[in-house]
Amino acid sequence: MKQLDKIIFKNAPRILLGAFFLCSSCEENATPEKPAAKDPNPVEHSTPENTPETLIQKPLTAPERSKEAAAETAEGIRFMAYNIENYLTMTRYIKGGDKVSSPKDPEEVAALVKIIVGENPDILGICEIGTEADLKDLQTRLKTAGLDLPHYVHTGGIDSTRRLGILSAFPIAGNHSKQELVYEINGHERMMGRGILDVTIDLPGGMTHFIGLHLKSKRELEDFDQAEIRLNEARLAREHCDAIFAEDANARIVLYGDMNDTRKTPPLFMLMGKYKSDTYMGDVFAKDSREHLWTHFWSYQQQYARFDWVMISPAVYPDVDKENSYIADPEIWNDASDHRAVVVTLKK
Repeated sequence: MKQLDKIIFKNAPRILLGAFFLCSSCEENATPEKPAAKDPNPVEHSTPENTPETLIQKPLTAPERSKEAAAETAEGIRFMAYNIENYLTMTRYIKGGDKVSSPKDPEEVAALVKIIVGENPDILGICEIGTEADLKDLQTRLKTAGLDLPHYVHTGGIDSTRRLGILSAFPIAGNHSKQELVYEINGHERMMGRGILDVTIDLPGGMTHFIGLHLKSKRELEDFDQAEIRLNEARLAREHCDAIFAEDANARIVLYGDMNDTRKTPPLFMLMGKYKSDTYMGDVFAKDSREHLWTHFWSYQQQYARFDWVMISPAVYPDVDKENSYIADPEIWNDASDHRAVVVTLKK
């Protein structure tokens, strides 16, 4: 199947141009082996001392493009936003149609680690991590492969299966993440699925908020409209950003994540705000090496879409190194995840 996906990928410009804005395949009915316990006051952590027996023991070789990018941006701060596709224990299908509860496939994990280490981020914003133990496992694998990101925050919303995480080479100065966020649809209260990850990191340009989201997928629900859910979640996230701007009109914000929606849709308009205003969250507009914009591939429907976004506040805009901000597209991208990472370099 992976070989088929790669063939489809190589021929995508000719056969799939019309499918750019279609829906996601993110599963929402899987359950973890042990749901993550909710922490009402998530805090920043550092690298654990113990090393799991399953660690990759040899440093991984980075793709050539990534080596060049790392060399070119030695003076910059590299931020990587990445949906790592179910890095957790869940019910998965195996050959023959049977189902088994298992963690992410070891070969997929190895490809994922190779991609991340190759891109050499200083800060890594993650969607679709499982428990805190899963995040620590990834953190330790990266360190063994040569990338040390000792500081982290793990958080989420009512969805105990898929959570949000961030790994950083820099100390995390503050954690303002929100887990229990409520909105109303047709008189019924609902809670935001994955919550809002919000940490502040002291960068050369100033204290900067990194706000991570994973909005509701396009998978339909029986009792609620998935598009309306996503719009309400975007509204809560925008209100969170506006509260930051109310305290500091020149606030530095990097808003990122899997929005499960495309350009010029209500959730994206909601997140970005009023165009050219002092609080407008502008799109970094990253592209891959072929000048393509898509970040997600649904193999079942053979559909491509741009679901992964990095948006920045006006105070951060001058710091963005556009020449070294891009969608990572190594050949093994689909061996690791159904998403491609967005890399944004901030000048020091």
